[in-house]
Amino acid sequence: MSPLAGHEAPAGPPAPSGPLRVLALTSLFPNPYRPDLAAFNRQQLSALAGLCRLELVAPMLWTHALAWTPRRPAILPPLPFPVRRPWFWYLPGVKRSWHGRALLRSAWPSLRRAATNLRPQALLATWLFPDGWAGLMASRRLNLPLVVKLHGSDLNSLRGDRERLPFLRQVLCQAAAVVAVSPSLAQAAQELGAPLERLHLVPNGVDQDLFRPTDAQAARRELGLPLAGPLLTYVGWLVPVKGPEVALKALAVTPGAHLAVVGDGPLRPALMALARELGIAGRVIWAGSQPHARVARYLAASDALVLPSLSEGEPNAVLEALSCGRPVVASAVGGVPGLVAEGLQGALAPPGDAPALAAAMARVLGRAWRAEDLAASVAGRSWTASAAALLQVLSQAAQERGTA
Repeated sequence: MSPLAGHEAPAGPPAPSGPLRVLALTSLFPNPYRPDLAAFNRQQLSALAGLCRLELVAPMLWTHALAWTPRRPAILPPLPFPVRRPWFWYLPGVKRSWHGRALLRSAWPSLRRAATNLRPQALLATWLFPDGWAGLMASRRLNLPLVVKLHGSDLNSLRGDRERLPFLRQVLCQAAAVVAVSPSLAQAAQELGAPLERLHLVPNGVDQDLFRPTDAQAARRELGLPLAGPLLTYVGWLVPVKGPEVALKALAVTPGAHLAVVGDGPLRPALMALARELGIAGRVIWAGSQPHARVARYLAASDALVLPSLSEGEPNAVLEALSCGRPVVASAVGGVPGLVAEGLQGALAPPGDAPALAAAMARVLGRAWRAEDLAASVAGRSWTASAAALLQVLSQAAQERGTA
């Protein structure tokens, strides 16, 4: 007997014709305990819902609830599509290769109910593992084509894990379509077995109404930031792959500059200790996690974004900074060099090299930049265009499977 026997979606009446019906799965999505999580998924899926019928299953890591400190979970703004948020039960730090099975077990009841309601024609999973693997298994149970979207660290970081690598390869080889946000990520996916004919490039977008050039001094006053001297901003989760300690070490040899750290994460206590050790505690502003609109104000207030990542796909923080008319100091990893040309949109440094990052900071802070030119470099990006390209991939997958 097939191991999938008994898991098929319940039979029902024929689905009505009309816009494509898409069921999406991702554990990277804003929730009451992490309202700031994965704004890129919220923006793209919201745009996609304007082009098709969409329902989302967004499992919440049970550890997020344990780490919650305010009295009440956040009240999230309404979304243009239904969202089911089951708990994602897993063992933190133990047998990460089991996380795909744990996510499938956690999400399956919600996926089955959503499928009964929506009668989907395609399943979209964003993030390669565990989401992509759980999506692959669910797509078999539901007899749907799987489209998996890659973001960067989900492939670049995990490919070095021998226990999880077989699961990555399985998804890349067996998905109906693989979507990458940058050419370098698509190349990495092909190297791990994704067939070229199933690979698609769908760059991310940026909300240009929210992220646009505005007066820096007004933003600094609004946020209570230093009004004089250079201000650099780091935006991101405080985890090793983002390299925040490299930014602190570079700041230590950049006299007079302040650094606003927008984001939170497990490294924060160690980073605060490092700032004290380096003698720069008074020059670091720990802003913590911020709503997306507030992130735009921090970027508006800054002289440059600092992105010292060790691995990236096509980071939205870079798109958002440029859209605000601010240059970028970043590691030359993943899709970053495709967005930031030395001297045109900012300056680049080798990953993990604090002296080189400090030199890049000096190059950016040592000259004037035209906000209009920087914003124009990403003017063609929008979430509507990104969603339309993603919908085309989903529609093609559904047609090839015969579910369209």
